Amino acid sequence: MLTIYRIGKGVLEQINESDIEPGSDEKYWFDLQDPTADDRRRIEKARGIHLPLATDVAEIEATSRFFSDDDSVHMRVWFLDQEGDDVVRHPVAFVLTKNCLVSVAWGRIGVFDALRASSKTGRNSDRPEAVMFRLLELHLDKMADFLERYYDQIEMHWHWHDGVSQEELDVQMKQIVQLSNNKHKVRFVLMDLQQVMSGLQREGLVPRSLGKRFLGLQRDLSSLLQHSDFVSEKLDFLMNMLISRLTLIDNRVGKILSIVALVFLPPTLIAAIYGMNFQHMPELRLPWAYPAALVAMLVSAVVPYLIFKWKRWL
Repeated sequence: MLTIYRIGKGVLEQINESDIEPGSDEKYWFDLQDPTADDRRRIEKARGIHLPLATDVAEIEATSRFFSDDDSVHMRVWFLDQEGDDVVRHPVAFVLTKNCLVSVAWGRIGVFDALRASSKTGRNSDRPEAVMFRLLELHLDKMADFLERYYDQIEMHWHWHDGVSQEELDVQMKQIVQLSNNKHKVRFVLMDLQQVMSGLQREGLVPRSLGKRFLGLQRDLSSLLQHSDFVSEKLDFLMNMLISRLTLIDNRVGKILSIVALVFLPPTLIAAIYGMNFQHMPELRLPWAYPAALVAMLVSAVVPYLIFKWKRWL
């Protein structure tokens, strides 16, 4: 789907394709979402640019994430959206020319919906870069919301409750694994965005009028990366704590089984001795031999148990 906006002073005006005047100095945003082959051909022919495919945007090399030619700048960025308990990445390509911004997005992205609904690029700028910066600002706001939510969820798992069963810890472990997976997606997207912003700064492609906004984006990105590291450390500590608790439960079970085996080992030895079929075993003919063997078996089981209790190993 292709939607065209005329970029005014801090606002976006949706227009029809026929409203574009050839050779005009007006600024436009060509918003492509899940574009058809016809949408792609029309934009490429009208603007003399090449639009990437979704497979191109997925490439992770730095030279594939940001590059420029004589007439345009090409950027590839990942955007995130929440879908149920999972976080989904959506590829987005930006092509920036003198008078227009072309964005190609695959999937429904909340950040783009928010900008379309507000139609405001902020700070009265009519440059195409202002549209992209506004999208990135909304994008970083969402990343901040994700990290804040993950930190709150970590705090919910942080309390130590005695008597927790292994099944409850298994459920908690699955939740932490899902949380860690989502958090790493946020970290990946932030690092990806850092490559693009570094490229813009390195190539001197940030307009002077938008310099303060760009610096603000850099500061926000840097702080989110630091907060992401802190959340990672807390997640790792929480994961290690859960693994330790599961290990303790397993050790308790192993300890009980070991004690049971030790308690029953002496009676088993006695029973094995008197279960032998040798001909010359004088105790077999004595009337008190059977109760004596039972008493010996009972004493040999009780004594180790009492010793363990005295040593406080139980």
